[in-house]
Amino acid sequence: MDRPIPARELLLQTRRRFLGWILAAGALAALGLLLPGWVTPSIPRAQLRTAVVERGAIDATLTASGLVLPEHEYVVTSPGPSRVLQTLHQPGDTVAAGEPILSLDQGEARLQVERLERQAALKDNERAQARVDLENRLSDLNGQAAIKKLELESRTFEAERNRKLAVTGVISGDDARKSDSDLERCRIELELLTVAIQNAQRGLEVRLRALALEHDILVRERRDAERALKQGSAASVRGGVLTWVISGEGVSVARGDELARVADLSTFKVEATISDVHAARIRAGQPVMVRIGESSLAGTVSKVHPKVENGIVRLEVALQQPAHPLLRPNLRVDVHIISERREHTLTVRRGSVLAMDGGHALFRVRGHEASRQSVTLGITNFERTEILEGLEEGDEVILSDMSDYANRKEIRIR
Repeated sequence: MDRPIPARELLLQTRRRFLGWILAAGALAALGLLLPGWVTPSIPRAQLRTAVVERGAIDATLTASGLVLPEHEYVVTSPGPSRVLQTLHQPGDTVAAGEPILSLDQGEARLQVERLERQAALKDNERAQARVDLENRLSDLNGQAAIKKLELESRTFEAERNRKLAVTGVISGDDARKSDSDLERCRIELELLTVAIQNAQRGLEVRLRALALEHDILVRERRDAERALKQGSAASVRGGVLTWVISGEGVSVARGDELARVADLSTFKVEATISDVHAARIRAGQPVMVRIGESSLAGTVSKVHPKVENGIVRLEVALQQPAHPLLRPNLRVDVHIISERREHTLTVRRGSVLAMDGGHALFRVRGHEASRQSVTLGITNFERTEILEGLEEGDEVILSDMSDYANRKEIRIR
C-alpha cells in the first residue's frame, strides 16, 4: 500500500536536482574556458625548418631540363676511298689517342699511290721535254739574232758608202735611198728577234714554273696517299669514349666520310630544353645556374638553337668549371636561366607555402607561438622567394610543410 512522500524529502530532492544542474552548468562553463587551450596543437621545434626574412637581391629564373654532354667531340674520317673490313671497338668503349677503331681495306689506297707515282713521273718527263723544246727555240732565235746583227753591220756600211757615192754622182740617189731602206728593215727585224728572245725566255720560265707546280701537287697527293696507306685503320686523334661508329663490315666509304665520333671526357657542357613559351626570354650570354644535387655550377647560355621542335627550344650552356668532378656524361641536371634581377627587396629561403583563398600564407614565429600570416609573393628562383607584402625584415617563418595546420591561425612550438 503506497504512502505519500513527506514534503521535507520532496524539498531535499528538488534542492539536490537544482544543485546538480548548477554544477553541470559550471563544469560546462569551465570546459568552454579551458578547451581552446587544451586543443591548440603544438609542434616540436626540432621538427621545423625555419628561415629569417632578409633584404637583398634576388634573380628570377626559368627552369629547364639539362643533360651533361662532353664539351668536345672529335670526328674520325676516312683517309681515302676504302672499305670497312672489321670494327675493332663499339660505342661506349674507351679508346686512347692513336688507337685503331676500324680496319680498312687498303687496296684502293695502294692503287692510288701507284697511279700518283706514275703521274708525277710523267709530269717530271713533261717538264724536262718542255725545257729542251723551249731551250732549242731560244737557241734558234739567238742564232737568227746573231746573223741579223752581222747583216745589220753590212747594211750600215753599204748605206754609208752609197750615200757618199751618190754625193759624188757615181750612183743615183734612188740606189742610196734603197740602201737606207734595207738598213732600216734589217734594224727592225733585229729588234723583233730581240723581243722574241725575251718573250721566249719569259715563256720558258712560266711554263717550267707551271709544270713544277703541277709536279709538286702530284707529289703532295702521293704523300697523302702513302700516309693513308700506312695508317691501314681509322684511329682516334684524341683519347676518349667512342660515341658512334659506322655499322656494317664491308661498307664502302669515300675520302672524308665520317667513320666514328670520339668524345673527350675531360671537359663537359650542358644541353638544355625548355618550352617555347619562354623562347622570347632566352638569349645567348644569359647567366645560368646548373643544379647537381645540392651543388650549383655557374655558366652562361652559349647557343640558342633557332629551330623549335614539338614546342621545345634547345640551348647549350658553357660552364665556368667544365672539368668539375661532379660532371658525368648523360647526367640529368636542372638548369636555371636567370632572366631578371631585383635589388634591395625582402626575400626568404624557398620552402613550403600555404595556398589560401587565391593568396598565400606562411606561419610567422614569435617565441613559442607561430601565427598564420597572409603574404604576397614576387619572383621565385630555386633558392629564394621574394616577399612583397605581409612580412618584415628579420621575421622568422616556418618553411616546413604546414598543410595539416592550414586551418589554424596559431600553433604552439615546444
